[in-house]
Amino acid sequence: MAKKGKLRRILDNLNGISIDYHLPLYYPILEKINAQGPDIARKTDAQLGEAFQKHKTGANSEFAFDENMVTEAFALIREAAHRAVGMRPFDVQVLGALAMQAGKLAEMQTGEGKTLTAVMPAALHALSGAGVHVLTFNDYLARRDAKWMGPVYQFLGLSVGFVQEGMSTSDRKKAYLSDVVYLTA
Repeated sequence: MAKKGKLRRILDNLNGISIDYHLPLYYPILEKINAQGPDIARKTDAQLGEAFQKHKTGANSEFAFDENMVTEAFALIREAAHRAVGMRPFDVQVLGALAMQAGKLAEMQTGEGKTLTAVMPAALHALSGAGVHVLTFNDYLARRDAKWMGPVYQFLGLSVGFVQEGMSTSDRKKAYLSDVVYLTA
């Protein structure tokens, strides 16, 4: 049975079929995030930002976040995204963010919302104070994504910057001091 399952995965991969074998692990957490939605939606903007920032003391530079912290933080970030940029992450985007948070790769096709998905783990990890780098394919995307998602981070009390080719040393230093920095590899 184990060999058949492994072969099936290899064939699916070769045929271009989405590999989501680990996503069911995150369904219970997604349910908890969704369950918090109505309560979080009743918070004022200030209360939402304060609730997110309270996790600053619970974070550390080793990124050891417990499930309750991730659940509440992702629910808060989801609501902040809705309020700040009018985009509420879909369940599949939250699942992708949970996979990223767990240190897994999350493959998404063009147009499925990678930019919004990355905001959730990036914002949570930024609470550690260590700074977060979000890598993009090119300078255009680094600038676009930082400006597009910047209001979400700012809503949560975080700073955001971007680094591009040709920037002055002082502008680069300023960008790198941000909580979240968008740049190319």
